[in-house]
Amino acid sequence: MKEVSVEIELLENTNTQDCPLQLPKNITKKGSIEEGDVKVLIAEGVYTQIEELACSDTKKELGSILLGSSLLFNGKTHVIISAFIEAKYADATASTLTFTHETWNYIHAEQSRLYPGLKIVGWQHTHPGYGVFLSGFDLFIQENFFNLPFQVAYVIDPIRKKAGFFQWKDNKVQKLGGFFLYHDA
Repeated sequence: MKEVSVEIELLENTNTQDCPLQLPKNITKKGSIEEGDVKVLIAEGVYTQIEELACSDTKKELGSILLGSSLLFNGKTHVIISAFIEAKYADATASTLTFTHETWNYIHAEQSRLYPGLKIVGWQHTHPGYGVFLSGFDLFIQENFFNLPFQVAYVIDPIRKKAGFFQWKDNKVQKLGGFFLYHDA
């Protein structure tokens, strides 16, 4: 897969939050980005840590909550992933992952303690040896718990060394062809 470095010059900021957000300027494109797709930008350090988590146990599914911000820029939704919280205390098997009440309590406590200014922009989980797709149960989770237009799913198959993001597009969940890594230091 060819990597292309791109620099974005901000012309306007259509974010409606109190503090202005800006798109990262030092980014690298991974895969192909279609015109109407949600633009996902993930901090390089967060990307690396999530990949390490995914490879830490390939006998069962692992997951996390993706944190960051979203903004509308030039009419397009951009999701900026700047942190994550591991889904500790989840019930996991080789082919399922369930976020328990204890998992959510942990996530909310860590979000309040470490990342009070960030919002939940999606979730991540692994499919060890099964490929990159959203199962019927995964789609249920996306449709019922991560159903805002900017909320994404990130699936990693650490055995096959494949990964991909899923977005909301035309009122259904669709796979993205690519995303952007940004240098967070």
